[in-house]
Amino acid sequence: MSEQTMVGIAEQFGIKVSGLKKIRKGIYRVITPGGRAFSLKRMPKQLARLRWTDRVLRRVRNSGPHLAWRNPQMPEGRRLYVISPKGEPYVLTPWISGRMPSPRSLSDMRACGVALGRFHSAGRAALQGKIAYSSIKTWHSTLQYRHRYLQKKIAQAKRYGFSQAINRLLQQHGSEILHYSNEAKAMLRNSKYRSYCHRAQQTGVLTHGDGGPSNFILNANGTYLIDFETLQVNLRAYDLYRVIYNSCKDHQWNFAIAKAILTGYRQVAKLRKPDYELIRVWLRFPFTTFLVLSPFDRFPLNKNWLQWALESERKIGPFLQKLDNYAAKHGS
Repeated sequence: MSEQTMVGIAEQFGIKVSGLKKIRKGIYRVITPGGRAFSLKRMPKQLARLRWTDRVLRRVRNSGPHLAWRNPQMPEGRRLYVISPKGEPYVLTPWISGRMPSPRSLSDMRACGVALGRFHSAGRAALQGKIAYSSIKTWHSTLQYRHRYLQKKIAQAKRYGFSQAINRLLQQHGSEILHYSNEAKAMLRNSKYRSYCHRAQQTGVLTHGDGGPSNFILNANGTYLIDFETLQVNLRAYDLYRVIYNSCKDHQWNFAIAKAILTGYRQVAKLRKPDYELIRVWLRFPFTTFLVLSPFDRFPLNKNWLQWALESERKIGPFLQKLDNYAAKHGS
């Protein structure tokens, strides 16, 4: 959409716009004549889910965690969303000034762990009545779907359905990739997952759904969580996995990063051994390879990216052993 269209959407929230900058697809930084900054962000189309997101996030914020979300007491926060000419809802939230945490800084990673722990603790209290938008019971089906997708792509390579280099790599390493996937499924079967599902009302928490360095902002006021389009009810192990995965995959699976995240989280809430077992499940699934084989722009399917993904999967075995050692010391 044109810049003029986006300015028009922003001004429907009751603000004047003096500047607009596209950050990435669907996200804009909006500046008012007085110098105030806001984030104009496209959200998924389900309005009922957006209203639920708004209700629970406002409850969570009232309990103390720092969130980038609207304040209905402010003029620009009175309206939850505006529908674009394409029929897509946009929300206007405060632009949080600061910096993204760096996985190279263990203190930054501890701060992320603390912030996530506080979000989960407040989020559990914010869930009132029947649990909505829960992904707690979907783990088996999600892993099975992804496993079959990997099988399909490996079979395609055996029929020479890709470039010569991709065909050769998948033919040579396909069994290794599927072995990792089968390991993850076996870990899930042997975990306490089913008992957690049976007690979803007690075990479920409000989760960000896609945590990582890009979804935290650090400034003098504390650590903020941003970008809530994947907000859901899930087990806290899933959120911890996402933060660990997104923080470690580009840094050689350095366990010190994960240790700092977990140590920060434990300053707020205890973790039990089954929580660590469930984090292991998702870490063991070859998700990086899955992304490269998927139509995902950030990870194009070529020889270099596929080799990088395979090397990443191989580092996870030693990483999980260190996680086991950590869990033995700190899992209640």
